[in-house]
Amino acid sequence: MSEGKMQQTERLHIVTPLLESPELSSLVDRKVWLKMENMQPGGSFKIRGIGRTMQEAVEKGGINKFIGSSGGNAGMAMAVAAKRMNVPLRIYIPTSTKPFMVDKLRGYGADVVVVGDNWNQANEQAKQALSEVGTFMVHPYDQADTWLGHSSLIDELHHQLDKAPGCVVSCVGGGGLVLGLLQGLDRVGWQHVPVLAMETEGAHCLSAAREAGTIIQLPAITSVATSLGALSVCSRLFERCQDQPNRVISRTVTDKQATSACVQFADHLRVLVEPSCGAALSGIYSGIVNQLENQIPQGDIVVVVCGGNIVNLDLINQWRAAM
Repeated sequence: MSEGKMQQTERLHIVTPLLESPELSSLVDRKVWLKMENMQPGGSFKIRGIGRTMQEAVEKGGINKFIGSSGGNAGMAMAVAAKRMNVPLRIYIPTSTKPFMVDKLRGYGADVVVVGDNWNQANEQAKQALSEVGTFMVHPYDQADTWLGHSSLIDELHHQLDKAPGCVVSCVGGGGLVLGLLQGLDRVGWQHVPVLAMETEGAHCLSAAREAGTIIQLPAITSVATSLGALSVCSRLFERCQDQPNRVISRTVTDKQATSACVQFADHLRVLVEPSCGAALSGIYSGIVNQLENQIPQGDIVVVVCGGNIVNLDLINQWRAAM
């Protein structure tokens, strides 16, 4: 690729492998497939949607700097995309961000500002930077073109599987990935396939909203799965859950269940994933898919292995010791 801004027709994400897992299949008596989004540039599915959003912003012209807010997978996707497009990025991240993630972001050339106790506070600081001419705000999950980018995951599944799955298992934070999955399922004619949306206690903004019957704001993120750390779910996902309650099945697990799933997955697949992904894997490891046998149509199970940024061997060993 030549110097200067990347040609906008160049796709930022890759087609990720879909792997059959005999170990996880044995736990649910169905074939389990793993969509390995942790292998994406930036380490998570986020590059699909955030990359698309940033590319489209540059295509429209007048953009000379990106502003973002995320110390997790979304931030990494922003940093990777900005570097590929040769556009500066300033990213605001909360003080809860692990130091090795700060180093990762800076390693991609991002201007990192550490501020606020949680993502919402960091995001408010990011908004103030929009007064600068030529800046574009990249939201971690609540932009329509981001959801459309995430829906490409289902387009790939449609080619990789012989038939529709019985269920797609995913984690959910603010809601961007699940919205993308729903859009993709609709587009390929798999409207009957539900999404099992997994959260951890203390980062359960979707489950809390569905239980309350209205969008609410969590008082704080108390879960170890900080990349699920939106205090409120985006309104579009809540509306879809209200309109089609059977399309999205919400379940919540403990931090210990999520981190134990990370450890078991490391043993089974020799791959490290973070607690948000552990929440999705807990759908299998904690027996939730088996409990939902009557709500999930016949067919294989696809688990979105969403990301592996906020993890290292030290954390895996800590979680193993706590099992």
